[in-house]
Amino acid sequence: MTIETPSLTEMGVLNPEQIAGYTTVHLTKDMDVLKIDYRRKKNSFLPKHRRYEFRRISKPMPGSELRGTEAIRYEISPILAKAIGELDALLANNKQTTATKASLQHELAELSSDMNERIKHLSKMIDTLA
Repeated sequence: MTIETPSLTEMGVLNPEQIAGYTTVHLTKDMDVLKIDYRRKKNSFLPKHRRYEFRRISKPMPGSELRGTEAIRYEISPILAKAIGELDALLANNKQTTATKASLQHELAELSSDMNERIKHLSKMIDTLA
């Protein structure tokens, strides 16, 4: 089953099937941040995380004119709300409820390999400086 993702496509998400998860943060009173995490293949040049900022919509509080105050409430961006709905649908569709021992060992081996390559690269850079 394919899930339509027009809001994510509009934001520039080209590979929604690679999305591993997301987080949202209410950064300031008028700003939200959406961070999308991806499952990428080893040696991929594509980013593993992307960050999007959304301005909240400001609306006056009901009755604030009567009190003479400038009470303003901020509502979530409609684009962000739609994107979150699409992300929830995607992740529910691709949900893996349990991690197997083999999958965790495979992930650990990949991490170890990546770290060893990075250490070797840094060692070579240090050696060239000496």
